[in-house]
Formats: sequence, C-alpha cells, structure tokens
Amino acid sequence: MKIKVIMNSGKEYVIVEENYSVNDFKKTLYNDRPEGRELFNGFIYLDRAKKITINPTHISSIEVLQE
Repeated sequence: MKIKVIMNSGKEYVIVEENYSVNDFKKTLYNDRPEGRELFNGFIYLDRAKKITINPTHISSIEVLQE
C-alpha cells in the first residue's frame, strides 16, 4: 500500500509497505493511556529503514494512493 503523509509545512512523504494499512499507520501515531488515546508528541519513524522521522502533531493529512 502507498500512503502519502502531508505535513503542515507542505512537505510530503510517501510510504510504500506491503501488508500495511492506514489503520496500521494510525496506530503508530497514538499512545494508549488510561484516560484514552493521546496523539504522540515526539519523533517517530515513517519508514522501516528508519531514514525519515516526523512529529505526528505536525501531520496535516494522509492519503491512500492507488498503485
């Protein structure tokens, strides 16, 4: 699946992973707390090669791209 991540700055990243869904991606953006889910405010890797890091609080939108 290809997922485009658009940041508040306008920078765009495309994630290409097999057997990966939007829900899988969204799970990496949140912390589970006793009070509920909380958006993670720190750096996460966007790719398995660990070359791209972002802060999820600066994501503007995500889009699924057709292959």
